[in-house]
Amino acid sequence: MLLDEKGKSYSSEGFSRFIEDKMNRGYRELVFVAGGAYGFNDELYSKADHKISLSFMTFTHQMVRLILAEQLYRAATIIRGEPYHHG
Repeated sequence: MLLDEKGKSYSSEGFSRFIEDKMNRGYRELVFVAGGAYGFNDELYSKADHKISLSFMTFTHQMVRLILAEQLYRAATIIRGEPYHHG
């Protein structure tokens, strides 16, 4: 999955449903790739199954990793029905 400003935006609940759907379909792993300052080349865009936008804002790669990690943790807690997410 490409993390790209032109990708689909999700709410936390929507992202958790997206992740849960992949799990239910038998995906054993998900790969997230953050784009550089100029995005990705056309070949990578054409090979990507999904394009996801974390925000309309621009972040450093370090911040993107942190934001994605937090959103994956949040998605996991929503999927398990744990009280982390206060919707």
